[in-house]
Amino acid sequence: MSSPSREQERSRAGKRQVLDAAVRVLVDHGYAGATTLAIQKEAGVSRGRLLHHFPSRDELLVAASHHLAAERVRDLGSRTDWPENRHERIAAAVEAMWLTYQQPYFWASVELWVAARSHEQLRRELVPEEHIMGAMVRSATDNFFGADITGKSDYPVVREILNTSMRGVALTYAIEPRDPLLDPHLVEWISLARQLLTE
Repeated sequence: MSSPSREQERSRAGKRQVLDAAVRVLVDHGYAGATTLAIQKEAGVSRGRLLHHFPSRDELLVAASHHLAAERVRDLGSRTDWPENRHERIAAAVEAMWLTYQQPYFWASVELWVAARSHEQLRRELVPEEHIMGAMVRSATDNFFGADITGKSDYPVVREILNTSMRGVALTYAIEPRDPLLDPHLVEWISLARQLLTE
């Protein structure tokens, strides 16, 4: 007979398996193609197991998207190998911000944002999670720049300008994939951040 702790661990592992599979299906096939049947097949679990963890498809897709994003943001937020030179740190921080928009969780989120525009139930599921995720992203971004830079009065505005601009540019990669590190916007973002945060 399994101990309660072993059962809990098995349940957590099964839940993670479903979440990881849901993200893959969402990114590869879009919101319309992310059916519970497709996710069940990708995860290699029974329908009963899937429904045990997530009774509704939209709840599962929102949880999956934010599970992956939260993991990545936590990893980035704990990074410590930032340059000591302020100009170099700003460049490294802006580059780190930009590369988050090339991750699978960004595209999973995009699929949900577009679907939620005309899907009220999905929007209700998504909005509170997006607020939580937004706070996590801002906290991680603050770590990128460090206390010396985030203490600047212009920093909150610069952070939001960079995030909204990067999100818009990243969307163009849906139809025109390319090397994000060669994107001319990256040089402009670094220049703008240096200008506003080092004077």
